[in-house]
Order: sequence, then C-alpha cells, then structure tokens
Amino acid sequence: MIVIEARGLTKVFGTGEAKVEALRGVDVQVHQGEFVAIMGASGSGKSTLLYLLGGIDVPTTGQVILEGTDLATLSDDKRTLMRRQRIGFIFQSFNLLPTLTAEENVALPLELDGVSTSEARRRAAETLEMVGVLHRRSHIPSTLSGGEQQRVAVARALATKPAMLLADEPTGNLDTANGQVVTRLLRKLVDDQRQTIVMVTHDPIVAGHADRTIHIRDGRIEDEEGATAAPHAKAAWAERTA
Repeated sequence: MIVIEARGLTKVFGTGEAKVEALRGVDVQVHQGEFVAIMGASGSGKSTLLYLLGGIDVPTTGQVILEGTDLATLSDDKRTLMRRQRIGFIFQSFNLLPTLTAEENVALPLELDGVSTSEARRRAAETLEMVGVLHRRSHIPSTLSGGEQQRVAVARALATKPAMLLADEPTGNLDTANGQVVTRLLRKLVDDQRQTIVMVTHDPIVAGHADRTIHIRDGRIEDEEGATAAPHAKAAWAERTA
C-alpha cells in the first residue's frame, strides 16, 4: 500500500532575479513499512521535499497525496490536523519542551488532540518503553543525554500512531555511538512495527540502514539505490557507479 505519493512536485521561492527553483518536477512513492533515505548536497532540495511531504509547506505545482488525501488542497487548519494526527516528526535539534518531563513531552501531542491525561500518559509510557527510555520518564530534557533526548523525540513522534515518520537529520546532533543507537532504533521500528519512515541525512552510513536511498541534485531526483528502488532507477544507479 502506498502511504504517501508526490506527483510532479515543483517549489519556487522568490521572484525575478531572486527566484529559486528548489524542486523541479519530483515524483516519489513510499509504501507502508518502507524506510526511505533522502540524500543530496546543501541546497539540493532534500529538506524542501521533506517539508512538502509533511505538509509543513505546499508545492508551487504538483500533488502530495497522503493516504488518498492531497495535502496541497487542504486549508491550513485541515492540513495542520492531518499533520498532527497522521505524521510524526523527528528533528535534528530534538525540539523537546525544556520544562516538561520526558513523559509529559510525549503525552502532549495526544492531549492536544483531545486524549485524556491518563490515557495520554499511558500511551506515552508505552512508547517510551518501546524506544528504551521508560526509566527516564520523569526527567526533563536538560538532564538527559543527546541520545536519550532523541529517543524521547522518537517516542513523541510515535505516540499518535502515525501513518509515517519524517526524520530530518535525526543523528546530526549526536556522537557516533548515539547516532548508531538512534539509527538502529529507526530500523527496528520498520522491521518490527512496519512503521513507514522517510529520512533526510547527509551520512551515507545512516542512509545504508534504509531500504532505499533517493539522491537529489539541483531539485531533481538524480538516482535511487536499494532493494526497493524502481527498476529504472536501479539500472541508472548501476550504470553510474560501474
């Protein structure tokens, strides 16, 4: 089943001499239980693509279809609701609220969506246990290591049982050891929970844990590699690296 699909995406910023074409006709499909990495140089359009897939921004032209709904056609309020309920976000900088405990950070999105405090705390504990930091549930972010903070952020993203997780450089602020822990956790979520994940990363070792890697250059998909890459993309990659 296709969870999200981008069709003919373009994104233009500015006008006249300041005009920048960040994306130039991008097509992407991501299936349920697939782990996709997006790589590219700074300014290639990879983060823009992630933001469009997540409904944070809308394309200049094209469609972003999440579970049959075109995000680009929704009002801001409806797109925000879809984003909150069906998409989990993991950021490089963790984005945890500093005055809340780990458990409170994870429970907050659920409570904002109308879940009772007791049920939100139960589900928060469940996801904290899933990512291996339940024993740190009562700690505020400043007392957690970087790796622990990112695992709490993963738990927060999972708590709403989203259709997919979008991860923007999830290991970018971590040392090698903690980066490996988080990367293995993401892989385990795909293998054990059939969680769908789309991740932007600059690290080829991290990307190597994905099922498929999409390489973007100058706003276009340059090639793909991995077991789930489309046949034409695999052929292009094999030819380029021969």
